Amino acid sequence: MLMEHHPNAETDAEETAIELPDNGHDTDHPSIWMPFSVFIDGRELEGIGVSLVAAYAGGWHGGDMSGDRVIARFSFQFEGYSVVLPIEVRAELESASGGVYKLVFLNPTGPHLPHLRYLMNAYLVGDLVQINELLRVPPEARQKSVAAPPPRKSFRERMRRLAGAGMVAALTLGLIALTLYTIHYHIFVHRVPGLATVTPAGLPLTAPEAGQIAYVDANAGEGDVVFSLQSARGGMLNFSNPCDCRIVLTENGAVGATVLPGTPIAYVRTDDAGPTIKVTMPDDLAKLLLFGAEAHASLPNGDDLPLTVKDVKAEDGASGTTALVTFSAAPDALTAADIGKTVALTVTSKPYANFLERIKTRLSRFTATKEMSERAKAWPLIGNAQAATETGR
Repeated sequence: MLMEHHPNAETDAEETAIELPDNGHDTDHPSIWMPFSVFIDGRELEGIGVSLVAAYAGGWHGGDMSGDRVIARFSFQFEGYSVVLPIEVRAELESASGGVYKLVFLNPTGPHLPHLRYLMNAYLVGDLVQINELLRVPPEARQKSVAAPPPRKSFRERMRRLAGAGMVAALTLGLIALTLYTIHYHIFVHRVPGLATVTPAGLPLTAPEAGQIAYVDANAGEGDVVFSLQSARGGMLNFSNPCDCRIVLTENGAVGATVLPGTPIAYVRTDDAGPTIKVTMPDDLAKLLLFGAEAHASLPNGDDLPLTVKDVKAEDGASGTTALVTFSAAPDALTAADIGKTVALTVTSKPYANFLERIKTRLSRFTATKEMSERAKAWPLIGNAQAATETGR
């Protein structure tokens, strides 16, 4: 026989002895007494003892159910609620006079096991006590269950955690910036392969063969010699101004310069148009320009120069995959000093260009409003009003 003594919360000293049936040869799972009820077929039995493999309950007044396999509902009553565990059992008659049955668990490791083990262990160690046939958590167990506050971290540990958080934030921002950069330059903004050349508007005067520049005259009038080329074959070759036009020399238009066939030496200006930019680009980029995309040139000094499409032509003899595009810039944006220089071009799709323009407009409005607010403080009327207010205070 097993005897269980359990403290009563009201007297905290009174002991109750309850005689439990023998659990047979199963000494690994002894029965303990704790308040519970068992419901079978709608009838309530009073719990006598319970273990992890079987339970004992009395007060059965129905027919003999020895050997029956039934679903028994084990109810553990708490204050205001109850814990119910359905367990499949086999009934074995222990005492006919008291209607006592041993309820053998057919699946001791079933879903009920962790809940039953927790209730039994908590009752044994005193985390659960019986008060007026109800199970309650005593105050000392509540205090024990409250988690202690975490220890205060040292300054070095806090700084280490702060540095780690800063590193994670920096890496996150870097990843975001890299993603935006990739989207910017691979989806909306396209770099034109190759370099574009700044050329003056007008008729180009080029070297017909390899040689060295022997003479130049940027002020040559109509019919006068603009430059002379000492041919590699030994001839003397002169090139004249074909009209009463202004002459613009390129960087190769200098005495002593060595040139190759086709090198532009000078341009004959037939109007007042400024220099242009010419570049050979893939057809898909040229089509974007025809549908309203924007082009920009990055000058050697770092300036960003908006461009306007002036002419688009398929290259002679090309297979149709490239086009020669001529751009113009705002007046005085390019000077004679820029002629012959190479620049990098980008093409921005129209929707993205419009989006960027709206952002620039809003930023400019915000800046203008801020500047106006700063200037308003210096106006006499407002200044006097502020002075009067401060005097009144």
